[in-house]
Amino acid sequence: MTQENPKKVLRVGVIYNGKILDEQIFRKPETVFIGDSERSHFVVPSSSLPSKIPIFYFKSGRYELVVMKNMTGKVFLKGKVIEIEEVVKKGMLKKRGNAYILPLSLDSRGKVMVGSAIVLFQFITPPPKPPKLRLPKSIRGSWTQRLDWPFISILSVCLIGGFLFFGIYLPGIPAPEVDLARIPNRFAQLIVPKMEDLESLREREDTVSMEDTGTQVSTAKKEEEKARKEPKRSDKPRDAATIQKEESIRRAEMQARVAGKGLLRIIGSVGESGEGGIISDVLGDGAKDRDIDTALAGIKQIGVATSSTQRSRKGDIDATETARLEGLDVKKSDGEIGVAARKERAIIAKTTIEAPEIDGAVDSSSISQVVRRNQAAIRRCYERELNANPDLRGKVAVTIIINEQGRIQMADISEDTVGSPAVSKCIVGVVNRWRFPRPEGGPASVTIPFVFSSSN
Repeated sequence: MTQENPKKVLRVGVIYNGKILDEQIFRKPETVFIGDSERSHFVVPSSSLPSKIPIFYFKSGRYELVVMKNMTGKVFLKGKVIEIEEVVKKGMLKKRGNAYILPLSLDSRGKVMVGSAIVLFQFITPPPKPPKLRLPKSIRGSWTQRLDWPFISILSVCLIGGFLFFGIYLPGIPAPEVDLARIPNRFAQLIVPKMEDLESLREREDTVSMEDTGTQVSTAKKEEEKARKEPKRSDKPRDAATIQKEESIRRAEMQARVAGKGLLRIIGSVGESGEGGIISDVLGDGAKDRDIDTALAGIKQIGVATSSTQRSRKGDIDATETARLEGLDVKKSDGEIGVAARKERAIIAKTTIEAPEIDGAVDSSSISQVVRRNQAAIRRCYERELNANPDLRGKVAVTIIINEQGRIQMADISEDTVGSPAVSKCIVGVVNRWRFPRPEGGPASVTIPFVFSSSN
């Protein structure tokens, strides 16, 4: 339902400490905010007010007065005066979140106390916009009178003089001829190199050419010697025995080449005594068929703590017992080793979303879809504090206002039985990033209750 006379607009004035703080006429219908934030329409320097709260809420073509806690005042509505405190006590107003809503008509006017500020409002016919101030033509003058003629005259003379100098006079000056005999020696040496430098340059070129020739000759000789040493392969077919013999020779040469390189060189290295290597140091005599107990017997400082001697070292020189795997007291199982350890309680966080309360022309299924899609982010806010306080549980209801673009215009906690400011702050931060379908007919108000619980 639209208002009776759409030509009327809202006029609001704020008085603070006995002085008129601000007055505005809202020619375009919108939600009016008041608070100590610079983003509010009326900025009141009062610590008793939140940073930004709606005082006049525009929805479906109608203004609504948002009555908050401890708000007093009188409103003239439909030919009679209404006491705000009286209608709140009688339950005559609809509750939205932690505030009450009083619908207004175009004949409404009133005086409301918001903290230490007095808000006066009424609906008026918009006054005509004041014309733009414009100086008379005789004072403004023409564009030629606004030019700096002395500066333009100096600039024109400079441009003409520069054009005449660089375009006419400078190209006509002949270039003087340069005689090498008149050039000083320090400059002549830069142009003509000394004879000694020319001779040394020629000698270097001859040396380089001789070295290149010698290198080519030596390379050719090496290739000829290599070709003579390599046995010539016969084109005749070879039998299986010849092929196997050649393969064994090639394999032996390959093993001899890689034996002293990389990891094979490290494995095959010997100690200071010249006997054994890494494998033999680990497995005693180096025999590949030794068992693990015998191999570990030669390694020192492996011990099994007992009740009688906590510092005994199995395998020491003076020890009488060899360390064995049986001494580690490992229980046998079907392929798994059971290790007794402290078990921690696994706390599982649960988040239940109750049916949202919607006030406005917006699809409830779209609201539920957006809430369910972001339910994991809400649960993480609860889980972070649940690790510090396992007994944390309760209900948090957040009231949001969705503007015409589907964005969150305001988000506030209307109910909180969890008692954790960190959880409430995290939920408000998450909800402020949500996007909803555009409501029809103006902004919409939605209250979403979240119930948090946990189980071991």
